[in-house]
Amino acid sequence: MNIYLIHFLMKKTQIIFAFSMLISCSSYINTKEHSMHPIPKVQQLNIYNKKHHTEDGFKNLYPSPERPFFKSFFWISNKLITGEDKSKIVPADSISVNLDDLKNSSSEYKFWWVGHSTVLVQGPKFTFITDPQFSDRASPVSFAGPIRHKPPAFQIKDIPKIDFVLISHNHYDHLDENSIKTIHQIHDPIFFVPLKVGEILKDWGIQKIVELDWWEYVEIFDFKIYCTPARHFSSRSLWDRNKTLWGGWFVEDTKHQFNFYFAGDTGYEAFFKEIHDHIGKPHVALIPIGAFEPRWFMREVHVNPEEAFRAFLDLDADVLFPIHWGTFFLAEEPMDLPPKRLKESYENWKKENSSSNKSVKILKIGEFIKITLEQNYGSRLISLERESKLFLMQKVLLNMFPLERESK
Repeated sequence: MNIYLIHFLMKKTQIIFAFSMLISCSSYINTKEHSMHPIPKVQQLNIYNKKHHTEDGFKNLYPSPERPFFKSFFWISNKLITGEDKSKIVPADSISVNLDDLKNSSSEYKFWWVGHSTVLVQGPKFTFITDPQFSDRASPVSFAGPIRHKPPAFQIKDIPKIDFVLISHNHYDHLDENSIKTIHQIHDPIFFVPLKVGEILKDWGIQKIVELDWWEYVEIFDFKIYCTPARHFSSRSLWDRNKTLWGGWFVEDTKHQFNFYFAGDTGYEAFFKEIHDHIGKPHVALIPIGAFEPRWFMREVHVNPEEAFRAFLDLDADVLFPIHWGTFFLAEEPMDLPPKRLKESYENWKKENSSSNKSVKILKIGEFIKITLEQNYGSRLISLERESKLFLMQKVLLNMFPLERESK
């Protein structure tokens, strides 16, 4: 079963039960680095507004594309009856991870692709993780729902530490109860969530929660952490559709003058350019590229690879790190199609922009991007690291004996 199809069917047919949320409160954040640190003050950018708020929840700010009910109903019914198309189950490649590499360095950032939308970001002192999903299914039950077709790069217990968790919204492939509880038990980090998502985490026993609206931010330790708009929706049951907010996250490391952006789940809209104009330019942008077909059904909530690349340009980011593909079969396109189309978009753009240093890094699960911070933090070396002695030896030899390449 497809989680997005289930959400639509639940809304139209009203056939499933609701979950209740319990609310508790927290006044302090206790971390290994800083004991009993007060929850930071929530601040708002000049662009802040509540146009996306409704009487009982939230909405997207742009008109929704037409999705005819009967066409949608028959397409969903067919998907539920026929199940996954085995010919399209081509998960992302993966490599084994040397767990010794899972440690922070004082002079670099590492961005590990764990799978789907889960990225481990290890900075010089602090570690972030985005939408942690380590379970075998993206579902409220263990016997049904989208199944994981490629295991995570490593397990939560293998990670030396996690300081901050960035949650984009409450869908099961992004907010996984078992993963959240395990991270909480082992690492006890601070959870950053969009409005009302904190109520779910509090019900799971989480207390260290920073809950933000679009265009709000906090300053904590060496960071400014902003909640940014997205075009999507929220639901974990029939009765809670759009009761909680969805969004992305922009992280500014003020000490090292380094920024990264996590888009979460989103369709394409003008806010990517607004993020650039009102917050700044991210050095690395984590943008989804999968689960985009059929377009008439998915374009409201999921960018396709071409739109993902357009968003990357709107943001004026240096590196595009594509996520949300190759792990769960959530839509109709083959699982290996998104990176192919993204690569084609980038190569076509590069023909007209050959002098640009912008890059697209399509990773295998278990690979990471390494950003080396120079002493003056002015220039940065970006390289793709693979856990392969042969690859490393080839790189050493190429540095010693560089090859001359023919110009095309």
